[in-house]
Amino acid sequence: MTTDFDVAIAGYGPVGQALAILLGRRGWKTAVFDRQRELYPLPRACHLDYEAMRILQAMGIADEIDAAITPAREYLLLRGDLSVLSDLPRGWETPTGWEASYHFYQPDVEHIFDAAAKALPGVTVRQGMAVTGVVDDGEVVTVSLDSGERVTARFVIGADGANSLVRECLGIPREDLGFEATWVVNDVELKEGCPPLDVPDTGQVLDPAQPRHMAWLGGRHYRWEFMVLDGVDAGEAVNPERVWAKLSRWVDPGSAVLRRSALYTFRSLVAETFGTGGVLLAGDAAHLMPPFMGQGMVSGLRDAITLSWMLDLVLRDVAPVPFLENYTLSRRPHVTKYIAESVRIGQMVCETDPAKAAERDRILAAQTETPPPFRPPVEAFVVPGPLAGTLAVQPRVWDGDRSRMLDDVLGPGFQLLTTDPADVEGLSPEAEETCALVGVRSAVIGVAVGEPTPSFAEEKPRFADWLARAGATWVLVRPDGYVYESGTGRAALEQSLPALRAAIAEGVACSAVREVA
Repeated sequence: MTTDFDVAIAGYGPVGQALAILLGRRGWKTAVFDRQRELYPLPRACHLDYEAMRILQAMGIADEIDAAITPAREYLLLRGDLSVLSDLPRGWETPTGWEASYHFYQPDVEHIFDAAAKALPGVTVRQGMAVTGVVDDGEVVTVSLDSGERVTARFVIGADGANSLVRECLGIPREDLGFEATWVVNDVELKEGCPPLDVPDTGQVLDPAQPRHMAWLGGRHYRWEFMVLDGVDAGEAVNPERVWAKLSRWVDPGSAVLRRSALYTFRSLVAETFGTGGVLLAGDAAHLMPPFMGQGMVSGLRDAITLSWMLDLVLRDVAPVPFLENYTLSRRPHVTKYIAESVRIGQMVCETDPAKAAERDRILAAQTETPPPFRPPVEAFVVPGPLAGTLAVQPRVWDGDRSRMLDDVLGPGFQLLTTDPADVEGLSPEAEETCALVGVRSAVIGVAVGEPTPSFAEEKPRFADWLARAGATWVLVRPDGYVYESGTGRAALEQSLPALRAAIAEGVACSAVREVA
């Protein structure tokens, strides 16, 4: 059936922008609608991580974003007097090859997203036009707009925020994971010529008398957040005089401008499903989490990259529509784990009972090792094994006479990576056909250029060591960077590739994986 668009997206925040870019780069005719006439001019999100940067590579804007953001390597847990209780540095080596953590000023980043989306010939962006209704008749989805127009699409994505109209149209309930706290968020811009402030990259102040947070966002931008305590009038909490009084240790109206002071009620909600039929949810429309891990926007970007490659297979008629059930199965348990961990940290941060806070501080002060990064596996459309559902290592390789990250060399799609050229030499016609149909790009890592398949030498043997520790010689990586399957030798690979094609064509989910440390 002919439609106006392949995909229509409600909402043009970072998640809607990312979806438009990822789908547009794959050649799909995509429309985005947003009630706001202009991009939101004030900061909201302020944190990206190493996984988000790999997603930005897939969007073709990682280098431009990297130039506009600042690595956030310092994470301090502080007492009420601002002495250091625990130092949790974020300088560890990441699987994607990017820094562990970054801070940014959202308007700077969002303008890069906006320019990239609008530069794609197949992407139509209509700002100042709100979606008012969505109807899925089983073959085509009709979108009603407040202009009185109606447009049709094969699929519609609700990336329209916490109060999602698309989610309401679907009648999808949300599960409440039990966290709620109101904080006042204050964004400050230092005036030109004033010296930098003595503020850590991230400082979480564990003060039962006044839980608070501070961060340097890069450049002249800083953020302070204060929990609204019981008995404090919420409206009074954003009174500029009250805010400046709380910030007086660092800044005053003579040295800085208060760009925003806003109340936020942090909650923990997840939709029971992330889509039905031809209508799907992404970002805050699908889930909300407290900000204590800085994973809200990152989780929305994970939605975007996962949904974009799954939709691509369906739009190309490689997979049936029921294959999209893997989107919910992949994303919902994964993001729920991030929400639960964010709730756990939030409950620790928001503790106002002095006795409980003292016990918390005693435990934190006694820790001698930095906890490992929180990195749960994906639990669907993966094949059980030692690497299943984990983030794949992205090596930096020599491509000709220059060093590049592997995704930038291979481009989007599934990746078949091996350290043994024999694994991919003389693959059967069935395996080769699978690679062509599904879109599997292969590379031999750690060998000299000139082998029968694309061959790249690692700068450091990170990828080779990672694969060797798992007892594998090859790995199949999903387009969102998660391991689909790993194995040893060509015989195992000859079985894996047709099984991948069958799993996609049948529209089924592969076995769930166990928790991976």
